[in-house]
Amino acid sequence: MSQSILPEGLLIPALPFVSSDPGHDNLMGADHDGDAMALFLTKSGARSEETLRRYEREVTRLTAYLYLELGIGYKEVRLKHVQSYLYFIQNLPERWLVKGVLPGQPNRIMFRSAISQGKSTDQIIDVMSSFFSFLEKNRYIFGNPATSLVRSGEKVAKGNTVICYFYENEWQFIRECLESMPSNTNKERLEAERTRFIISLSYGLALRESELTGHTCSDINPDNDNGYCLSVLGKGRKRRQVPINANLQQTIIRYRQINGHSGLYGDDFPLAPKVRKTNGVMSPLSSRGLRYWWKSFMSHCQDRADPIIRHRLQDLPFHTLRHTALTHLAHRMDIEDLAIFAGHDSINTTSQYYHAEASRLKKMAADHHI
Repeated sequence: MSQSILPEGLLIPALPFVSSDPGHDNLMGADHDGDAMALFLTKSGARSEETLRRYEREVTRLTAYLYLELGIGYKEVRLKHVQSYLYFIQNLPERWLVKGVLPGQPNRIMFRSAISQGKSTDQIIDVMSSFFSFLEKNRYIFGNPATSLVRSGEKVAKGNTVICYFYENEWQFIRECLESMPSNTNKERLEAERTRFIISLSYGLALRESELTGHTCSDINPDNDNGYCLSVLGKGRKRRQVPINANLQQTIIRYRQINGHSGLYGDDFPLAPKVRKTNGVMSPLSSRGLRYWWKSFMSHCQDRADPIIRHRLQDLPFHTLRHTALTHLAHRMDIEDLAIFAGHDSINTTSQYYHAEASRLKKMAADHHI
């Protein structure tokens, strides 16, 4: 069959897709599983490029397993089949760890290694549930076979519902590490400047990972009050205007000057730049590249930390910068204003950042006992 072209050049695998039942009128108008898969991924791609790539990887793996190992299509999938898939990815045969498994994509390696239980498997379950839910809602299949899959609950067990942010002594230490980055060579000086630029933007604007990597200086615009703001397309495709204060404006202008650009905005200079230019153009980090950069900076900090702080830093992700920024801004802003700044749909989400209120209540209740 011919391959379907998706956003960013992604391809539907050339599997022997079975034609849809002509007597079943699905709402998608999909003629076979390949069409259904393409429609789901096109929908996913509207959220973000990173979401599209993650969903494409997991849905392609699942589809290849169904067709190549079980010989069934989407309409035949039952709970026992998705359960067998989870066992399969945790105990992969050697032939699935090399190139050439997927028809039409001879250089693609489906799996680098077996998938571990816990959070990694839970993420795959989430994608499968979303995928089959999409097919069910559009009447391509009847029922969602992934609904009853049991997640490990590792996110809750690890305290994922608790906001992770830098405590005051840790934040002061991070700032000290930022100032003490090596700058003996030109390469080291450039990396120190890049690190300051990325952290300043992330913290100053309380940006999510995808918001930082997905925007450039072309998204900076003058506001109606002789200032500037960043037009952010955030979670849920929600647009918000985040003000850029005078100090952050100078940080942006200075780093742009270092890289041969003038002014504050007007071009595609990335908010999260790579180390090297591509054909003389500064290109952006991917979300994965940003996480790799953050891990490197955290290693720099850990090498200088005392044991207590070092233990904490090893588990704090890049998103901690956003949490820290919103926690600090909660001291200055009303909850409604902070919700707008953060891009939250509900102030229930924003309320998690008011740690100061919790601290005040703790002190007030300190002598409350029998």
